[in-house]
Amino acid sequence: MDRPRERNPRATQPLNPPPTLSRRAVVAGTVATTAVAAVLPLSNSAQAQAPDPQSSQDMMAFLLLSEALTGVDKQILAPEFSKGTGDILDADPGIDPINVKSTYFKWLAAHAAPASFAKVLQIAKDNRTAPDKIIAAVTAGDDDTKFLGRSIVLLWYLGSWYDPADLKRFATAPAPVPGPIPSQVVSAKAYTQGLAWQVVGAHPMGYSNLQFGYWSREPSDPNDPNDPFRPKQS
Repeated sequence: MDRPRERNPRATQPLNPPPTLSRRAVVAGTVATTAVAAVLPLSNSAQAQAPDPQSSQDMMAFLLLSEALTGVDKQILAPEFSKGTGDILDADPGIDPINVKSTYFKWLAAHAAPASFAKVLQIAKDNRTAPDKIIAAVTAGDDDTKFLGRSIVLLWYLGSWYDPADLKRFATAPAPVPGPIPSQVVSAKAYTQGLAWQVVGAHPMGYSNLQFGYWSREPSDPNDPNDPFRPKQS
């Protein structure tokens, strides 16, 4: 299992804390993604090329897509992201020590329907300066697009893959489907990096980069500007 070698000197904050992760933004992004929308065709997206893990523009499109769908700033999703001064698609997504974004991209390239993955990336490229339009296009897309969007949200928050076909089966069944939705933990790295742990200020079982004794202190509130442990905006 990948572990950072440093230990966090602050009480309940991860190493090198990124910009603030707001619960309100998280909820807004997740609700928007999982909302029930009409099934409408998407223009031009079907012509998109197969996603390329080596393409910095495809990776930037993935970050913009993920930022819109999760409600989490791309600087948190990619700590080494560098905006630059030109088109956002030409920005440098960066390579951080954990680089979970690359793990997720490669997983999607291998397990998602290629046409659907290409379509959602094209949506992000076409609406790269308008996150609300990315959300609207994904939720208003066909079932393959819409449920892949939900799979991407779950991938970031839980580090697990929920196949879009399974999400659709459970969501559209005329009667409740027994049992949990099948899922697969993508990797040991993904298991430790789920955004859900950052939201609740906790850690997954068997792994922690928090200081020993952190449980004796009050958890930090990312929405409280007076919280002394809140990460500072640069």
